[in-house]
Amino acid sequence: MFKKTLMSEFFTTINLNIFLRTLSFLTYKLPFIRYGKYVENLENGFLWYIWNFDSRIISFYNWRSAIYHSLKMIWVTKNDEVIVSWYTCVSVSNAVIQSWAKIIYSDIEKNNLWYDLKKLKQNITKNTKVIIVQYTFWKPNNIEKIIELAKDHKILIIEDCAHSLWSKIKWKKLWSFWDFSIFSIGRDKVISWITGWFLIINNQKYFNKIDSIKEKLNMPPIWLTFRNLFYNIVAYKSYKLYDFFSLWKMIIFLSRKFNIITEILTEKEKKCNFKEFNYKLLNSSAFLAFKELQKIKLTNIYKISIANYYNNMIDNKYIKILFKEEKQNKNNYFRYPILLESEEIKKELYHYMKKNNILLWKSWSGINIVPEWVNLTNTNYILWKCLVAENISKRILILPNHSLITFKDIKKIVQLLNNFKK
Repeated sequence: MFKKTLMSEFFTTINLNIFLRTLSFLTYKLPFIRYGKYVENLENGFLWYIWNFDSRIISFYNWRSAIYHSLKMIWVTKNDEVIVSWYTCVSVSNAVIQSWAKIIYSDIEKNNLWYDLKKLKQNITKNTKVIIVQYTFWKPNNIEKIIELAKDHKILIIEDCAHSLWSKIKWKKLWSFWDFSIFSIGRDKVISWITGWFLIINNQKYFNKIDSIKEKLNMPPIWLTFRNLFYNIVAYKSYKLYDFFSLWKMIIFLSRKFNIITEILTEKEKKCNFKEFNYKLLNSSAFLAFKELQKIKLTNIYKISIANYYNNMIDNKYIKILFKEEKQNKNNYFRYPILLESEEIKKELYHYMKKNNILLWKSWSGINIVPEWVNLTNTNYILWKCLVAENISKRILILPNHSLITFKDIKKIVQLLNNFKK
């Protein structure tokens, strides 16, 4: 009766198991929504999963807290500089700015989206204290050469592994290279509940600061806890009703308008003025995330098989497949980015696919500090400083690559892409 809409902007929380487990926390598990044993179980399970028994872990309610506290742990001041990728999320900018450090953006290479090493070297000064190495779209950054550079200048490294859980370089997992690493269990990440982050401390020099950080953390307010749970209910039902007389859009609109569900980014964060960094991970978040962690291998194998099909079957002169040369068995293919010849062609392709009931992801497209509606002035953005990132970010789209997409769907998507003409 209704045409099925396929979406690449997919949140990993949208599945029946998470929906039912969320209902359990709203009913017979209600006393365990905030407190319980699951946070410790998840932390131990996560360290076991990444095979890291010599490091320490702190879990937080959100990503901002993980990077903010890692910077505070090393005592950054207003005179210290923190280098970040010029193609990044506003959450990174907000956390660095709120730590009082000076944020320095460094440009990327056009084929890899990792740091341009020549420009990175130019951005290092006597005040540089930290380099945040971001593995954008799971792609292994040039981490080994960056480590050599950091050693030469006595700079600390934070590995941003938000996209890269399960990815490797030379059979070494991407969390394990240097001082700190951070992981996400946010709603649009590799494993998910709604929101949650880990800070892994690999540098023993900072182990004695862990207890002082944990003492600062408080449980999120009860109203925020329920809004997270309601998100799972609303998102799942809305996804199922997406093609039913635009009912999905109405449900989401009303849920946001009346603050029934949480957003990925708050209005304060879009203005780089978010300061709520001292929340613990919720017990209910930990339970649901742990269940997702247990099936990550199967999930990633399926994503790799989809990526292989895209790699082999997409054939259109306007479309460049990023990272096609990467060995799939070493990476999670959490997202599948394509690069169009121009911003104009990207817009044409987006609307062409939308007319055919395929919604391609634009959240990492259109601007180099995402999402598109961010207040760039507050990010300390300097126009035209990083031309490669500015250019590439305007030409990227994300193809569907998740567990609700079937191979029948994938074949349809590839056929449409190959038939696309300007």
